[in-house]
Amino acid sequence: MRYGTCYKGSKNQIAEWIYMHFPKRANFYDLFAGGCAITQIALMKQEYKSYFCNDIDPDGITLFLDAIAGKFQNETRWISREDFFRLKDKEPYIKYAWSYGNNGRDYLYSKELEPYKKAWHYAIYLHDYSLAKELGLNLESIEPIEKIYDRYIATKRITENIFDENISREINFERQQQLEALNRLQSLQSLQSLQSLQSLQSDYAAVHIQENSLIYCDIPYLDTNCYGSKNKNTFCYERFYEWARYQKELCIISEYQMPPDFICIDEIEKCVMMDSGADKKAIERLFIPAHQEKMWNDYKKSNINLWEEQSLFEI
Repeated sequence: MRYGTCYKGSKNQIAEWIYMHFPKRANFYDLFAGGCAITQIALMKQEYKSYFCNDIDPDGITLFLDAIAGKFQNETRWISREDFFRLKDKEPYIKYAWSYGNNGRDYLYSKELEPYKKAWHYAIYLHDYSLAKELGLNLESIEPIEKIYDRYIATKRITENIFDENISREINFERQQQLEALNRLQSLQSLQSLQSLQSLQSDYAAVHIQENSLIYCDIPYLDTNCYGSKNKNTFCYERFYEWARYQKELCIISEYQMPPDFICIDEIEKCVMMDSGADKKAIERLFIPAHQEKMWNDYKKSNINLWEEQSLFEI
């Protein structure tokens, strides 16, 4: 199961692991919603009465809501480099689905390979083989194949026979990213029960937190590269730490590291894609402010069976 939209820094990979730590309250707040992976899993579980997704940069939430509304069901456009830089600040779909690694900043394809990517896109999505013929590529063998993903697999084999291993890997990695991004957006249309969801565009500290709530904060990670969101370059960590220290409702924070007066309640190893396209291992951690330790321990004691099951969780 994939959660949320195509968004660098998305918690899709570990969404279920994160959600397992959430106590059931009346209200759920996702204060740094990004691509809304955690908002989606919370909505699907339907264990809260009210849901609030917030981000000072609204593009990820807009993309999420547009996808639910079915905006991308018939999306087949080819987005050129010029289109990307002209439209990325106007259309969240272009900003994330057509950027490298979904970083919202860099165009998906290199200049050298872009003509080939365009030819494959026309063949896979539009059944148009004219551009491929101009490049000396015979892609008409995929014409009888109806499903887009099957057409992608067929052209992937053709790619591997034409180019050397490194170029073939780059071509297919980027094309698969774009295909998966669109598939994820299209699948969101099936999400129901949105009447209890409120979307916000605010500084986290300005959001009014009601009593009997669970707060989740996926803040910009300290000492990592910025990835497209307007608040990443200016995020004040000390201000956030001070805000979290005074929260009365349980506040669970995703980060790699936090100050000493925050307690790590769990951690898990996951793969992180680098700008180079390579993967590396990283330890994802969940923290709470130290003054909430008793609140957290009481919750754990009342859910001992859950924690026994959680020890077997793998990604």
